[in-house]
Amino acid sequence: MLPTKSNLIKLKKTIGLSKQGQELLEKKKYILIKEKEKYILEREKLKEQCIEVYNLAFNSLRDANVDLGIRKVKAISNEIQIDNNLEIKYKTVMGVDIPITLYKEEASSIPFGLLETSISLDNAIANFRKLKETMIKIVENTTTINRLEFAIQKVQKRSNSLKDVIIPNYEIERKSIENILDEKDREEFIRLKLIKSSYNS
Repeated sequence: MLPTKSNLIKLKKTIGLSKQGQELLEKKKYILIKEKEKYILEREKLKEQCIEVYNLAFNSLRDANVDLGIRKVKAISNEIQIDNNLEIKYKTVMGVDIPITLYKEEASSIPFGLLETSISLDNAIANFRKLKETMIKIVENTTTINRLEFAIQKVQKRSNSLKDVIIPNYEIERKSIENILDEKDREEFIRLKLIKSSYNS
């Protein structure tokens, strides 16, 4: 960049905008960290819930195996259709796409009369549905935390680049131009003084 006053003005403006940009990135990082902390707290609750539902589901399955026999329970499980009723949408938080899982359980088409099911098996099916819903929430939560963490690291890198590299380089260039312009001003002052002195003599 040529050491001119107009370039110095432009450079100072660029430095100001860069500092504002760095401050905005720090604010964005703070918001993303707070959002991530919220989901981390939610994750702990979901883990506890998952353990509770997991134990309940497998205890009820054990009861169904005792009531009906493992072979019959397995035959009934083979009649249950694969569930494809999961839909994923997204919301945006500070430019980060956060997944939202939409799940609707369909009524099961198990031939109860033919396979002679029991209350214990009905409970097992209901509890495993709860477990599935809880695990879907855990996956959604984990994905959200990972995406927020990635965004935080990206923002941090950009902020550090501005703070530690780009702005200091601009400041060095600004100082260099100011020194050159100051030197030119001194030379011009001395030159004018010599001219004035020569006229007076």
